[in-house]
Amino acid sequence: MLENIIYYIEKVVWSAPLTILLMSAHIYFTFRLKIPQKYVLKGFRLMFKNNNVEGVSSFKSLMTILAGTLGVGNIVGVAAAITIGGIGSVFWIFISGIFAIATKYAETYIPLKYREYKNKKYIGGAMYVLRDILDLKKLGFLFSIFVVLSSFGGSMIQSNAMTEIINIEMNISKVIIAIFVTIFSCYVIFGNEKRIASVSSIIVPIAIIIYVYMCVYLAIHFRNNLVDSIVMIVKEAFNFRSVCGGFFASIGICAMNAGLSKGLYSNEAGMGSSPLFNVSVNSKKSVKEESIIASTSVFIDTVILCTITGILIVASGLWKSTFTPIELINSVFEIVPGGKLCLIVSISIFAISTLPCTGYYGCVGINYLTSNKKVYEVLYKIIYTICVYIGCMSTVKIVWSISSIFNALMIIPNLFLIYKLRKEIDA
Repeated sequence: MLENIIYYIEKVVWSAPLTILLMSAHIYFTFRLKIPQKYVLKGFRLMFKNNNVEGVSSFKSLMTILAGTLGVGNIVGVAAAITIGGIGSVFWIFISGIFAIATKYAETYIPLKYREYKNKKYIGGAMYVLRDILDLKKLGFLFSIFVVLSSFGGSMIQSNAMTEIINIEMNISKVIIAIFVTIFSCYVIFGNEKRIASVSSIIVPIAIIIYVYMCVYLAIHFRNNLVDSIVMIVKEAFNFRSVCGGFFASIGICAMNAGLSKGLYSNEAGMGSSPLFNVSVNSKKSVKEESIIASTSVFIDTVILCTITGILIVASGLWKSTFTPIELINSVFEIVPGGKLCLIVSISIFAISTLPCTGYYGCVGINYLTSNKKVYEVLYKIIYTICVYIGCMSTVKIVWSISSIFNALMIIPNLFLIYKLRKEIDA
């Protein structure tokens, strides 16, 4: 009964209006900011520039944000989109990624511009701008609530993906995995943003290299199917059918919704979550330069790796069989020599490095909402680690649904914010 309610709520919040709103924002800011996608290559150069600073550098911040999107977002998220919305979802993931670069730039620029330096660190985020600049205290309060709830959903997705992979491939009890992951998370989550960023900057590049190795091997292995797969993806994306019984019985509509929602989880553009970590960056770069670096994460994550993953899944032909997202991923990547181990290592690294990052977002929300910050922050971290355990033991579909709902709730106040202050964004 509860599962059916959750699935129904997800369908409602991720219906056509929100899909149109999100994509409209991506397109609007692309042209409003004079196509900031053109700065992508510059972003790669900037992330390695002037990083000799105390605290969180631009590079470490980017690696931390990528930790939360690469791996689970790219691998499991794309597979989930295909199983839910069909192979046409891959096209909409690509399209949303291209245009989402502009939204990521805008939603990073505003919080960075208005961040404050207190207690030897920077603080900021959409909730602070809503309250202090736009005098919208209630909306800032709601956004913070959504951040906290979204962090719980994010923790469940990370722990769930890692548990499912290890359980299937190594036949280790979920209970044992859950206990280990929860204890580890409990240890890491009580660290600060410096520790989180330092760990991510070391282990995330390793996971990326492993992931790229698997993709390159599969691309060579399925080279004869790649062109046909791309053609099929595009055709399915626009395969609209007639209206039946008052509902859109359209593969295209389903593909668009699944692609955009999973594309959102992959790059978080429109949610306003990753800027909560971006504001902690301590560097000599300008607000514009830091925003360019942040938007580069969308290009790396969604435009390149998400799209490649989707094409490879389609090229394998295994998407035609009845698989859960995790089973589909296992079947595709086990073709790679050492693929099972590589998949376990890469997803585990991403999940482990992401759990404290997602928890950090929630802590920012809690600190905004409460006066006795330390007490409530500790309470939040305890609840967060419990959610990690729940994620390990839950079914994949319901975990993704819960996270999709919370992600969607963050979009409206965040998009409203950057639209209201659009004239203050220097592109």
